[in-house]
Amino acid sequence: MINARQTSRVIKTAMAFASAAMSLCVIATTSTAQQQAGSQATSQNNALDSNQKSAAVAPRQQASKQQAAKQQTSKTQAAKNQGKTQQKYPRKDPPKIAPRAASNQYDDSADTASNKDVRQFHEVLNDLLSEFAYDVKQGQINGLKNLAIRKVDISDTLPRTYEQYVELLVIERIRENSKVKLINCVSCKSRSSTMVEGKLLITSPLTNLQKMDEAANQLGIENFMDVVLVYHTTHMVLAFNVFNTQTKEMTWARTYNSETLRSRYQRMAVDFNQIEKSRASEEYVPDYKFLLGFGASQLPNVAGTTRDKSFISLHLRAVEKFDNRRTDFGLLTSIWANTANFLKAYPSEGTSTTTSTTTYSGESRPLPYKYVLGLHALAARNFVGDVEMYDRIRHGTHLAVGGLISTGYLAPSIIAGWDMYFGRRFVATFDAHYIIQSTILVGSEYQKARGGTGGDFILSYNF
Repeated sequence: MINARQTSRVIKTAMAFASAAMSLCVIATTSTAQQQAGSQATSQNNALDSNQKSAAVAPRQQASKQQAAKQQTSKTQAAKNQGKTQQKYPRKDPPKIAPRAASNQYDDSADTASNKDVRQFHEVLNDLLSEFAYDVKQGQINGLKNLAIRKVDISDTLPRTYEQYVELLVIERIRENSKVKLINCVSCKSRSSTMVEGKLLITSPLTNLQKMDEAANQLGIENFMDVVLVYHTTHMVLAFNVFNTQTKEMTWARTYNSETLRSRYQRMAVDFNQIEKSRASEEYVPDYKFLLGFGASQLPNVAGTTRDKSFISLHLRAVEKFDNRRTDFGLLTSIWANTANFLKAYPSEGTSTTTSTTTYSGESRPLPYKYVLGLHALAARNFVGDVEMYDRIRHGTHLAVGGLISTGYLAPSIIAGWDMYFGRRFVATFDAHYIIQSTILVGSEYQKARGGTGGDFILSYNF
C-alpha cells in the first residue's frame, strides 16, 4: 500500500514537472516569435521613416533655395530703395547739376559729378535767387502794398524741409531789395477738419478759396505769392506767381532758368558778380578799383609867366569800393610836369637879328617849379543806382584833401571833381583845384608862395 501510494505520488510529480517543462517551452517559443515580429516591425518602421525623411528632404531643400532667392531679391530691392532714398534725400553732399552738352548728342561727361564744370545745388539756387533779387531791385514788385507767401512747391527729388528753406531765402531777398511789407500767413499752412454727412473733411486755405479769403481778410493781406522750384540733373527752374487776394487777378509772374540767366545779364551789360549774394565767410573780402589816367592841367605856380602854369599830368587813383559800389575811398597820387620842359622853341632856319641877355642882381626870387607831386586822400560817391548798367553813362563826384610837394615847396590843396563813366573801362574826370598859400625858403629868407585855383581834365582807364 505504501509502495503503491509512493509510486502514484512519483508519477504525479513527474507529470507536473513535464507539464511545467511544456509550458516553459511554449513561453520561450512565443517570446522568440514576438521578438522576431518586433524586429521585423522595427525594420519596417525604420525603412518607412527613412523614406519619409528622404521624401521630406527635397521640399525642404527646394524651400530653402526659394527662401535664399527671396532673400537675395529683397537685398537687391533694398539696395535699390536705399539708392533711391539717397538720391531723394541727400544727407552728406547736396545735389549737383551738370551743364547740358552743347550738341544734340548725349555727353556722359555732362552728367558725372567728377566734371569740373558741375556746380553744387546751392550755388545754382543762389544764382536763381540773385536774378530774382535783381528784378526786385529794379522795382518790379514795388507797386504791391503788402505780400504774403501762400505756398512753396518743390520737386519730389528734394526733401520736404526745402519748402521752408526756399521760403526763407525768398523772404530774405525781398526784404533786402525792396520796401514791400511782408506778412507771415500762419493760417495759410494750417488745416481744419469738419464732419460732412458722416464723413471727415479736411480743408486748408490752399484748397479752399473761402478759407483763403478769410485768412486774407483777417491779416489784411492784399497779395499772395506762390513759389515753385523744379530740380533736374542738368538745370533748375525757379518760378514766382503773385495774385490779388480780392480779384484773384495775376499781378506779377516770372520764371528763372539756370541755363539762361547768365546770358541775360550779358545782354543787359550787367556784371553778374555785383548782384550775386556774397558767400557767408568769416573774413571780409575787399573790392578794389584802380584808375590810371593822363590829363592836362592849369595850376598856379610859385613864380613865372602864364606858360609856367600849364602842366601835363599822370594820375593813379586806388580806392576800395563798398556800399554796393556806390562809395569809394582811397588814395589819389598825381604827378604834374610843366609843359615848358617839353615845348621848346620850334625849329627854324636863318639867323636871328638880335640877341638879348637878361641879368638879374639883387634880392633872391623863387623860380617856378617844373615838377610837382600830389598826394590826396579821396572819397567818392557814384550815382550808379542799385545795379550798375555798363551800357549807360554813369556819374559820380569826389573830394580829395592833401598837398603838393616839390623841391623846397609844400602847399596844402583841395580837389573837387566830377566823374563820367563810359562803358566798363573808361572814365572822364573834371577836377577843380584850390591851392592854399604857403611859405618857402628862398636863399636865407622865407617868402610867401602864391596859391590860387586851377583845373584838370583827365581821361582814365579802369582796371
